[in-house]
Amino acid sequence: MEPIEAIALVGFLVLIVVVMMMKEQRLSDPDRSDTIYIDQMRSLSMLRTGPVFATLIRQSGGVYRELGAFPSIGDAFTEVEKSFRRAKIESVFVEENSMDEFRVIRLHHSHGGKAEGKKLGGALIVVEQV
Repeated sequence: MEPIEAIALVGFLVLIVVVMMMKEQRLSDPDRSDTIYIDQMRSLSMLRTGPVFATLIRQSGGVYRELGAFPSIGDAFTEVEKSFRRAKIESVFVEENSMDEFRVIRLHHSHGGKAEGKKLGGALIVVEQV
C-alpha cells in the first residue's frame, strides 16, 4: 500500500468516526426532536387521533412491508417498534412529523453487502382520511 493510500484510508476512517459521534451527540441532546430513540416516537408524534395506515420502508426507499390499517396510533407504533427492534434499529431520524404523517428513517445506514438497500430503513404512518 502506498503512503498516500494509507493516509487517505486513515482520513476516511476518522471521518466515519466523527460522523457517528455527531449523530450520537444529537441523539443525547434532549432539546432535539429530530434524532430520537424508537421508544420516543410515540410521545413526540404530532399525529391526529383516529385510524392510521402504517408502512415499513426499505433503505433504498421502496416498500419493505405494509403493516396495514390500525384503529389507533398506539397500535401502529407498537407494530413499528417491534419491527425496528427485530431489525436492531435503536434510533431514528424524524423526516416528517405533522398531524397527517409521521415518517422516520434509521439513523445509521446498514451497509450489508448483497442485501444492501433491501433492509428495513424506516417507517411511515399516515392518518387515514375519514
